[in-house]
Amino acid sequence: MDLQKKQSLDAIFKPRSVAVVGASNNIQSWGFGMLNSLLAGRFRNRMYPINPNEKIIQGLPGFPSLRDVPDEIDLAIIVVNASLVPQVIEECIAKKVKGGIVITAGFAEISPEGARAQKEITEASKKAGFYFLGPNCLGVWSSEGNLSTFPNMTQRPHRGPISFISQSGTLGNYLFNASRKYGFGVSKFISFGNQASISYVDLLEYLGEDSTTKVILSYVEDIGDGQRFLQVAKAVTRKKPLLIYKAGSSEAAARAARSHTAALAGNDAIFDAVCLQTGAIRWFDFLEMFYMANCLCYQPLPRGNRVAIIHGGGGFCVTATEACTRLGLSVPEMSPQAQEKIREQMLPFSPPPLNPIDCIGRKDEKAYLKIIEIAAEQENVDCLIVMPTRDNFNRYTHSSEMIDTLKITEAIATIPQKYQKPIVVAANEQQISGPIDEIFKRYHLPTFASPVDCAKALWAMVKYSQVLQK
Repeated sequence: MDLQKKQSLDAIFKPRSVAVVGASNNIQSWGFGMLNSLLAGRFRNRMYPINPNEKIIQGLPGFPSLRDVPDEIDLAIIVVNASLVPQVIEECIAKKVKGGIVITAGFAEISPEGARAQKEITEASKKAGFYFLGPNCLGVWSSEGNLSTFPNMTQRPHRGPISFISQSGTLGNYLFNASRKYGFGVSKFISFGNQASISYVDLLEYLGEDSTTKVILSYVEDIGDGQRFLQVAKAVTRKKPLLIYKAGSSEAAARAARSHTAALAGNDAIFDAVCLQTGAIRWFDFLEMFYMANCLCYQPLPRGNRVAIIHGGGGFCVTATEACTRLGLSVPEMSPQAQEKIREQMLPFSPPPLNPIDCIGRKDEKAYLKIIEIAAEQENVDCLIVMPTRDNFNRYTHSSEMIDTLKITEAIATIPQKYQKPIVVAANEQQISGPIDEIFKRYHLPTFASPVDCAKALWAMVKYSQVLQK
């Protein structure tokens, strides 16, 4: 990556000073929302609201222009009318601002005239070594820089190792909120819009080297430079998983993408082949991507595709087995020795513990833990799907035996690290009480609503494991 572009990106994610050009006291304006996000997010470094018509802006002294700010500026957030953006870009260059975020829309996504204006500001910026996100974007949330440019974002997600790149600001905002609701740990959220100056591939390359990012998720409508994407994505996936929701798989979706961010969606079949070649994992559900990322961040990667399925009812066993085999995962029989050990934990007349293993006839709750451990010990098992019987995770949470139940649950949660094999759990809210859920979250044990989702999660982990083994 070009050194000046990297310096611009460093300034965007870790600025020591920020100017909000177009900051306002008008609560209905974007300029209000941007500055409000910085203040509410407790950005700790210097802030400079820029507005020639207001002297005090949300409690901070205002400045008529960037030229009037007495200090150096790392990041300029630009939220003015599209016709004023070229002038502000010139001021950024003259002031030697290191990086920018152009929130303003009204460029290549709307008209040929807008495209020409976008080209002009991009060429002038590149010549001066000044790079920016956008235009037509929401900017970033950076845990490292304690920075949020998402308008009126007063609450922050949990800090964590997942970074998300989105060409759509609205979708990025939705997933930003969802990550907070479902407790996903986030390092960076990036809305990049028309990618006039800093491209999607630039962001991939940057996050590939980012020590605070373990998994990269992205929603993209236009890959941009396909040849460079091939090179960068292949390099990134050798270090960390890359999951992509690529829009434009149908003509209608491609048309929507063009009107939204001036995107050229490209041939869908070619993109599938590119993912296969680079090791990127293509996904088709936004929220699921975060669940998959959580698994990839915290669970050990499976060495192979062989799954043990443990449950207490035939129907769910069949569903889980079908989902696994449909995705190319193997469900091998337990060895005779393993079957004998499992039978010792079961009541007489229980079904043969082949795989799936039906635990409805286990002797007690400790036997449930023992059966999971026996399965995890097997050489022909790489990963496990665990489905509680009707209530065995919360059976005693309102009785004197609650402590034993919590100890058993905690022991199950330690199995992945003990045997270096991932476990995913299929359970509904009724099966997991508050303290049980807290244990799962503390140990980052993934929980899904259905065995089908469990199979998808294991498939993603197996697929990435295969990428690293090539």
